[in-house]
Amino acid sequence: MFTGEYHHTIDDKNRLAIPAPLREGINIEVEGKGFFITRGLDTCLFMYTPKVWQNVVSRIEQLSFTNKKARQFQRLFFSKAQKIPECDPQGRILIPQYLKDFAKIQKNIVIVGVHSRIEIWDEKRWKDFELEYEKAFEEIAEDLFQFNRSSDEAE
Repeated sequence: MFTGEYHHTIDDKNRLAIPAPLREGINIEVEGKGFFITRGLDTCLFMYTPKVWQNVVSRIEQLSFTNKKARQFQRLFFSKAQKIPECDPQGRILIPQYLKDFAKIQKNIVIVGVHSRIEIWDEKRWKDFELEYEKAFEEIAEDLFQFNRSSDEAE
């Protein structure tokens, strides 16, 4: 499981160091070697281990090819996906230029662990996202989970 927020920079060759806590948390025997990276939602990049990538692919394959939106999504999602065989000895990966452009990544980036995936954000876009949604966190949680405050407090 990926968690945490890490601030890094991307170098002039589009190389990005993946934080050690994220790399070390991967069981290669179970998850596979390397990553798959593709365009994400909210103008960030999504990065998956091979095992999770196969789960994502399986879910997307269930979409009907006769549905126009499904075809559009599949084309955009898979055409921009790239397999990253593994990190280099310094723990870096190479971000393809077209994905860097999509996510509007400049020099400073934020790497966010989001359970089964890693998200890569331009630092300014991440700060904007946080400003917009941080205050609404409790409301979002209540809407998604229909929390019953009295039963949650008893636990």
